[in-house]
Amino acid sequence: MKESMGKREHILDIAEALFNEFGYTAVGVDLIRDKAGVSKTSMYRHFGSKNKLIEAVLARRHTRFEEGLTRMVSGVNNAESRLDAVMDWHFSWFRTMNFKGCMFMHALAEFKGQDDAIADLALRHKIWIKSFLLSLFTAEEPEKEDKIEAIMTFIEGMIVRAEFVGLTSGEDVYRQHARRLAFPRPS
Repeated sequence: MKESMGKREHILDIAEALFNEFGYTAVGVDLIRDKAGVSKTSMYRHFGSKNKLIEAVLARRHTRFEEGLTRMVSGVNNAESRLDAVMDWHFSWFRTMNFKGCMFMHALAEFKGQDDAIADLALRHKIWIKSFLLSLFTAEEPEKEDKIEAIMTFIEGMIVRAEFVGLTSGEDVYRQHARRLAFPRPS
């Protein structure tokens, strides 16, 4: 059983790397099989179909994302510092060698209207992020929902910019813009 779980994780690692690099529809089961060094039978025994494999990759990626982001803000005492921690987590992600944009955005772009299970996983991931951001603020924060919507849009835009052209300003500039959205100062 342990060997089987190791093989499953290995397939997930290979599939995630390939989907991240080339996209979901561009990567075939044969390529994953060859790179993973497993039989197609073994892949289908673990996942049932390519779409189920994609679902497993996204589910695992979400869990890792959730754990990493939660860990980044744990122990941070105020909302402004927690927002900075969220921004820092993203900057750190953008600097990784395997950053190719958001796999959840890409999944939604490739599967919306074609595979409800995959599209739903991608949407639930974004809903979790919004809920997480809401939890960083106090209940009495004025216009909290509107501010979080603006911050979500800002962060999603940063992800797209980082993927396609890189961030054009220093991290402090982006951090300051996020703070202004969340904590506007009276003029």
